[in-house]
Amino acid sequence: MTEKKKDNVKCVCHTPWSLKAMSFHSEVKGRLITLSDGDRRVTRDESSFCHGLTFSGRPVKTEEKVRLRVERSDGVWHGALRLGFAHVSPDQTTLPPLAIPDLTNSPLYAAVVVPEHICRPGSEIEFWLQKNGSLTIRSSDGTTYTEPTTLNPKWTVWALIDVYGQTTAVTMLGTKMKRWIFTSRSCPAIKHTENKEMQERQKQTSMLEERNLMNNHLDNTDHKASDIEECVVCFSNVPNSRLSCGHKCVCTPCAMRVHMTFGTCPLCRQPLGSFHPYHH
Repeated sequence: MTEKKKDNVKCVCHTPWSLKAMSFHSEVKGRLITLSDGDRRVTRDESSFCHGLTFSGRPVKTEEKVRLRVERSDGVWHGALRLGFAHVSPDQTTLPPLAIPDLTNSPLYAAVVVPEHICRPGSEIEFWLQKNGSLTIRSSDGTTYTEPTTLNPKWTVWALIDVYGQTTAVTMLGTKMKRWIFTSRSCPAIKHTENKEMQERQKQTSMLEERNLMNNHLDNTDHKASDIEECVVCFSNVPNSRLSCGHKCVCTPCAMRVHMTFGTCPLCRQPLGSFHPYHH
């Protein structure tokens, strides 16, 4: 297949069973990363081998394969792409220079090293999170690598792409997912559709801030689990974790995120030492 044919992708945004459009996250990226081609292409400045962290522009489903093409590499550096997934949303992630080990020292992030020989310019790579929590990478020649992770496939994940080492430019080709007897595909760029995920996160942040103002006067020890019927972070799950300050206001996945990312209670802002799941 020629380069021209590869880029001539038919829009599937409004077709039945299609996947939502996919590109790189437009706001969260390493300090040496620039975006182009409608956020489909990321390029890292060659002055360094790191500071090339990027994320998907939307969450990725379990077994949804994220497809990339390596556009450029620099033989000066050692190593190549690092690929993985994160439970913490990109806009809540403080970006370190490296994915491994800077992010993967937390159980909420997982990434693996992609061998240099499958990261040459023109190479196509796809990676996905399996139902058992393993991370799989497949090269265009069919070579497959699978590693177990600490990620929970039932929780929301974002794709993590560290444009590291020799790899200096990558294009997002979209995603695909096997469904019974056919395969669903995405458009390769978010510019075809509204970024509803970003709007929803902004709405949730606004609601959380309003709730925090209303609850600042509450005493920690008098605040009972029955007072809150839904998690104050995601606004969807039942709160089933007790924070070390005494509040029972978040579900277990959000308790992990709050503990690892912020370190303070979302209601009273006290530093968190721990959290403990409980049953109603």
